Amino acid sequence: MNAKKLFVTAMLGSFVASIVPLPALAATTTSAQRLRAMQHQLDVLKHKYDVQERQIKQLERLVLRSHGHLAVAKAKPAAPAQPAPAPAVAARAAAPAPAPQPVAAAPPAPAVSSLGKPAPQTSSEKSIYEQQNALFHHGITLTPGIAYTYADNRFFTLNGFLALGAIFLGNVNVSRQENSLVIPSLTANYGATNRLQFDMTVPYVERASLYSSVGAQNSSALASEKRFFAGGLGDISTGFYYQLRQHRLDSPSVILNMHLAVPTGRSPYGIKIVQDPTNSSLSYPTRLPTGQGVYTVSAGATMIKSVDPAIIFGGFNYYHSIPGHFGDISVNAGQVQPGTVAPGDAYSATFGTAFALNDRMSLTFSFQDTMVGPTRVHPNGLAWQSIAGSEINAGVLNIGTTYAINKRVSWQALVGIGVTQDAPNMTLNLRFPENY
Repeated sequence: MNAKKLFVTAMLGSFVASIVPLPALAATTTSAQRLRAMQHQLDVLKHKYDVQERQIKQLERLVLRSHGHLAVAKAKPAAPAQPAPAPAVAARAAAPAPAPQPVAAAPPAPAVSSLGKPAPQTSSEKSIYEQQNALFHHGITLTPGIAYTYADNRFFTLNGFLALGAIFLGNVNVSRQENSLVIPSLTANYGATNRLQFDMTVPYVERASLYSSVGAQNSSALASEKRFFAGGLGDISTGFYYQLRQHRLDSPSVILNMHLAVPTGRSPYGIKIVQDPTNSSLSYPTRLPTGQGVYTVSAGATMIKSVDPAIIFGGFNYYHSIPGHFGDISVNAGQVQPGTVAPGDAYSATFGTAFALNDRMSLTFSFQDTMVGPTRVHPNGLAWQSIAGSEINAGVLNIGTTYAINKRVSWQALVGIGVTQDAPNMTLNLRFPENY
């Protein structure tokens, strides 16, 4: 029986061997091994591609968040080459899988110490940074502009007393003063480096004033008025902006500034105040000034930071007017009184936010408050004295927009609304910077 089983087994083996030759069996084994090798090589390439893609994305995020003058190409890496199809299985033996190659190291991140200015992603954000003097253009930037200011003050004067606690006996005077200023100007900026910029502004002042008061011909029903127009060169200012180095990628940009205003405009001191011959209640100046009359030095700092989707900024400035001596500081007609004038120091604080609506247009909201100390005068031969009512607290709410025409030209508009009594009723400022 066992001999019969052995015979049958031998016959089946001979039959199988006659149908499937031994080289074919070896080829089948080699094909499986090569398939596993190709799969392993494909897995290695996929792993390398994933690592490189993660490194590229991480580097792009660092560059976009950094505030350095960088330009990084955002080209996507080429797709990994697919392994060539295997040749005939019987023509070559299976090759061992290649060892994984080391992944190329990503380019080093920019050195933080070299950061000097931010790198906005869109033209609208660039315009916001330029408006806050936080993005310096290497070269010359010319900015023609025009500013309009309107202020309206009314004064009520009571000269008398109350009788029986309710009846006023005396004179009531109502006067009004309107001032309109149109100031076209040209500002030239020169970016010496990525963190240092010099500028100079030359303004021309056109102003109109209206003084009116009731009491003409001794009648409380009649009013008289006087209009004045003046024009001339304003005070030229020059100075620089310097951006501090950033120590962290997420820290705000800090810009220091210092400026000097030269009294090239018409001085306001020595202007005589006269009364209208037909209305003793109406007083007005004989001429209008176009400048401050003294040298003014200012210094301050501005901070700006991008917090997607908004940009926040704030700043503080200090203004010191250098006392000046004049041949006449009296306001009385027919009187000449030489002396020294010391305008009060001023402090200005600003904070606000901006939103990029798209890659070209943005909106800006800010509030600025300026406090000016009292003016002091020192007539020759007399003691120092303060001018009553010369202290000022002017708060202005600003709403602006910027529109980037292209990479070199942008339009900026800012409307200010006065929120305190000393502030102008309305201001409008248009600027058109162009980089060369």
